[in-house]
Amino acid sequence: MGKNLDANSPSAMTYSGEREFACRADRVFDGSRLRSGVAVVVKAGRISGLVPIAQVPPGTTVVSEPGCTIIPGLIDAHVHFARWQGPLYLAHGVTTIRDVGNQQAWILARRAEWSDHPWPRIFCVGPMLDGPTVGWVDLGRGCADAESAVRAVVETASAGVDGIKLYDGLPPEWLSVMAAAAHDEGLHASIHCGKSTVLQAATAGVDEFHHLDGVVAEFWPDHPPGWLEVWGHPGCGSTVAKQKEVADKIALSGMIATPTLTYWHSRSISALPGYPPPEEVALMPGKVNAWGKSWGTRPPDAAAADTWKRALEAARAFTSLLIERDVPVLAGTDVPCERISPGVSLWREMSLLADCGMSAEQALRAATSETAKRLRLRNVGSLKQGSPADLSFVRGDPTSGIPERPEVPIVVRSGQVHRRAELVSAARQEAEDFESEPLYVAFRRVAGLA
Repeated sequence: MGKNLDANSPSAMTYSGEREFACRADRVFDGSRLRSGVAVVVKAGRISGLVPIAQVPPGTTVVSEPGCTIIPGLIDAHVHFARWQGPLYLAHGVTTIRDVGNQQAWILARRAEWSDHPWPRIFCVGPMLDGPTVGWVDLGRGCADAESAVRAVVETASAGVDGIKLYDGLPPEWLSVMAAAAHDEGLHASIHCGKSTVLQAATAGVDEFHHLDGVVAEFWPDHPPGWLEVWGHPGCGSTVAKQKEVADKIALSGMIATPTLTYWHSRSISALPGYPPPEEVALMPGKVNAWGKSWGTRPPDAAAADTWKRALEAARAFTSLLIERDVPVLAGTDVPCERISPGVSLWREMSLLADCGMSAEQALRAATSETAKRLRLRNVGSLKQGSPADLSFVRGDPTSGIPERPEVPIVVRSGQVHRRAELVSAARQEAEDFESEPLYVAFRRVAGLA
């Protein structure tokens, strides 16, 4: 069947998808179901078919890794991109990301050049469209009134973005005209709720909500002040019956949820010693680690960590209610907020979703085919004829249990075969000038350092 090319081959990083080759492992998860005895055939950077191993054309180079499962390239549905993140996403099998808030010209330029770098393909929403007071000045666009808010949607759409993101400072009464404007442009509208509740957003026609924001105000209108940590307040436990009612209404609305449980998890441990975990620090560029340590490290606070731990437990319980009601729940991580490590973050998110009641295959779909379907991301998330050759080899069988830190020896993006060690090195190179990027300018401004 031809010569083998594995992750230790010196030519693995540069092997080109211009020629035909095949990928073979113990099993293949194609985005819908688990299959055995098949190989993924790649030609000119695209999948030409999934065929029985015996039918791989003679003389074809075979990229092989025994003991692994081939899965589609993963999709992180909620990130804020910086260059250094790209190689680390690939190193963990994440070949597509959706940026949900960045400086418009900058992220569109990165989307245009993603294929020239060891990065995932990029979908983006441009800036977060906000109310008169902009929370993230460098990543958002303020709107003075409903008329300017609609204009912001139309102008952002005309720039060529892939969706529209509404932010927490928008008054509820503006949402319907903004969502309608997004839909008129053929775009999906999502929201980080603040002044509006999740059901107000649903009634206005918004398609998706992030972080479970806007939910507490529905089941606990007189809750104490605070953000997501309010879910960890002792009084939250007495609202379970009302939470079920809210989950019922969300299900009836047809809204999509992207809860970013990984963010909640990180908040529950970030004020404890040993955060970020040493194995994740080892992957991150030294400059990024030093930068985060210099201003992003919280003093030890066991009480705050305990509150966030309870909040995470409550968020998982509510996400379970959504899953039970067949609400579409997608996998997104909010990298790099709370110094979350790119790539490994998505595996943690899938693991948390499995803890909420998804099967392992459902959790994988939440980061592959289901996300592609719900967000209308074309030609990604599945291994099928004609799709870009985005896939990874994962040690073991993730369809029987999601590993929180998987071993991913081989990643293929657009027919290009990559090795983990070289991707980690590439991340360091991409981090040379990271502080000048809009995301980090915004972080400095919010921290009062700009």
